[in-house]
Amino acid sequence: MEDDRQGPPGDGAEDLDLDLDLISRLPDELLGTVVSLLPTKDGARTQLLSRRWRPLWRSSMAPLNLIADYHLSEKVSRAALVSRILADHPGPARRFSIQLMFLPESFDEVDGWFRSGTLAGLHQLEATNLRNSYYPLPQHALVRFAPTLRVLSLGGCRFPDLARPPSFPHLNQLILYDVGISESSLQSVISGCLVLQSVSLHNMGFGRLCIRSPTLRSIGFYAPRTQGVTTFQELVIEDAPCLDRLLPIYPDDGPVTIRVIRAPKLQILGFLSEGISTLQFGTTVFQKMFAVSLTTKMYTMKILALDSIGPNLDAVIDFLKCFPCLEKLHVISHPQKAMNNVRKFDPLEQIECLELHLKKVVLKNYNADKSPSVDFANFFILNAKVLEEMEVGVLDDGSYRCMCDKWMRDQHRPLQLDNRASQNARIELKRDGKAIPANHGHTHDLSMADPFDKSSCGCGKCVRYS
Repeated sequence: MEDDRQGPPGDGAEDLDLDLDLISRLPDELLGTVVSLLPTKDGARTQLLSRRWRPLWRSSMAPLNLIADYHLSEKVSRAALVSRILADHPGPARRFSIQLMFLPESFDEVDGWFRSGTLAGLHQLEATNLRNSYYPLPQHALVRFAPTLRVLSLGGCRFPDLARPPSFPHLNQLILYDVGISESSLQSVISGCLVLQSVSLHNMGFGRLCIRSPTLRSIGFYAPRTQGVTTFQELVIEDAPCLDRLLPIYPDDGPVTIRVIRAPKLQILGFLSEGISTLQFGTTVFQKMFAVSLTTKMYTMKILALDSIGPNLDAVIDFLKCFPCLEKLHVISHPQKAMNNVRKFDPLEQIECLELHLKKVVLKNYNADKSPSVDFANFFILNAKVLEEMEVGVLDDGSYRCMCDKWMRDQHRPLQLDNRASQNARIELKRDGKAIPANHGHTHDLSMADPFDKSSCGCGKCVRYS
């Protein structure tokens, strides 16, 4: 009988039993892909598994995945280890991720890394700097990597001031956090990307941005405040024929104005709040959430998220009229602010969205002790005729009374469930903390049908709790 016992991994005495180790039977190209997808340390450790695996990490069949963070080594030895890895691996590279604030002050050493032949064919570049001053990204690095990059993520860096920014023919994702770059350079970069799918712009200091992209599908953004003043004044979607999601992440910080001139496939929008003073779709204009002109309707819009004072039924009804085919509505209300449900809805006034399309409503910060909050929830219960599901996050202040089952039952009583317009609608109340819009991190996950639905992703970041 054949002895299938093995010695310690990598002792050279005996390889893994290939009758049991089916993975090792895969072709070198597939094993190389497996190694390349592992974290840097784990990828290097595959050399210890067996003679079959030993040469893979240092071969061109396993493009280097170099993530220079605390998982790789302690701060004091990290720079030396990065240099050693770049010297040992022949390339090409799949990913190079560096935290510049934990690396030596010497620009020459980092510059040498960017020139390394190992990084040929780089697909993903991530450079993060959390120091108070911008890190000057070398010009040659972007020019060199631009032809092959799929993902570019920069934080706390200064984008090279080039007369003509390089084009990125294969770039899918662009993530910029507090990056020093001119408005014209950023617009040129976005316009010059031939297959760009998603863009995240966080804490950027420009005043105006105009988006023109034939391929862009998703854009998420939030703006900085300087001494309480929003610096990002205007975002213009001039021509984005494939854009299907527009995601202001912290809407109270702006931009002050959003104008959508041409986005014929736009389906997902939010969060919106009074922080966006002017919102324009064609000739339809909203001022601080209220429609002052409703001449253009957007029949493509399916999902809307609002950060609403009150909640204010007037503002929400205006949006329902502007987006007649809306299917899902998320509303975070703030009942501690001035509330005003002044509109007396006329049941004879038919709103297409309520009659034919609205299937799910999610309400956050519901408070049954405040009549405007109850009236707002009842509006959808009584008028949404094809409603299938309504999730109500009941504001739990952490007090003893909120822990009692009787208190939870009392939250149901003001709701007119017996008179619901859709008899098949499921109304679910859950204890919930105080919700506010959050950086949900789903700008680039285009597989998510609803980036505001935390139940579908499990990340817990779709809304934040204060």
